[in-house]
This record gives sequence, structure tokens and C-alpha cells, in this order.
Amino acid sequence: MENIILASNSPRRREILSHFIDFKVVSKDINEIKDDSYSPWTTVMALAFEKGIAVARDNEDAIVLAADTLVELEGRLLGKPKDREDAREMIKSLRGRTHKVFTGYAIFKLSQKIKYLNYEESSVKFYDLSDDEIEKYLDTLEYKDKAGAYGIQGKGSLLVEKIEGDYFNIVGLPIGKINRDLVRLFNLSLW
Repeated sequence: MENIILASNSPRRREILSHFIDFKVVSKDINEIKDDSYSPWTTVMALAFEKGIAVARDNEDAIVLAADTLVELEGRLLGKPKDREDAREMIKSLRGRTHKVFTGYAIFKLSQKIKYLNYEESSVKFYDLSDDEIEKYLDTLEYKDKAGAYGIQGKGSLLVEKIEGDYFNIVGLPIGKINRDLVRLFNLSLW
């Protein structure tokens, strides 16, 4: 069996991947700069690359998987909120509107000179939320450490009217697409 490393501290990514394979978690801090002048898919793939290459250099024989997720609303990139006020402003900007969720991922096996990048895109429409509903959601503290200030897999599901695309992409790891890439790159299936 291949030595597989998830280069992420995200509990959601760990949970998704744990349903399929054994892996270890190794991560390194990077400077997560988000620049609205770049496309969201370029940004998430670049951040995933930076997270993954930092770990892959120390683990050349392992398959290293890294990912980054951002919310995009009309050209504005929404990462993790700084605090409750920032989260409130993000959710207010999303209410009643459709936004896109991008997850970029990088797969490495440096001993085979493999450096692979890809991304997935999904759309999410929020209900036209009242200020009271937004405050109730913020009271859950679920917004912390979440791109766009919400988690669709938890109480944030109450904010969502509809989605188009890969649900797991919105959570933070488009596992179906990643599986297809692992098969193509390494003949390794998560089945």
C-alpha cells in the first residue's frame, strides 16, 4: 500500500478521506495570500500547491494530497473570517444570492516527478436570511475556520436553498474527482 499524506489540518478533509484510505496528516504553515486580481481557480490551486510542496519535499516517496477552498461572489474572494463581525459581513453579502465554491488540490509524488494540480467548482444559493437568522448561525461559532464563514455539513446547511455540483467540494475535498486523478496518476483507486 502506498504511503499517503494529507497536507491539511482541516477536520473536514480528514473526515472525508478517512472513509476511503489510511493516511497520515502532515502540514506546514504557509502564507495564504488571496488576491482578487487572480481567478479563484488559480488562487486555490496555487495555495494547494504551496501547502503540498512544503510537505512533499520532506516526503518524496509518499503521495501527498493538499487542498484549499475559497468562496467567490461576483469576483470577490471570501476566505476564512477574521472574527464574528467579518463572518457577519460575509454571510450578509451571500444571503439571497448564488456564490461559487472552488477547491483546488495538488497531488505530489516527487520520487516519480509527479506534481499535479486540479480544481472543482460548485454553486451554492443561500436563502434570503433575516438578520436574526444570521445572528443565530453566528452564535453556533461554526463560521470559524470556514471559507465564506459557513460550513454546509453542519448548521450552515440551514442557510442553503440549493446547490449545483459536487457537495464534497463545498465541504472542502472533491473526493470523486480526486479518486479519478489518483487512478490516472498511480492506478490507485479509493474503492
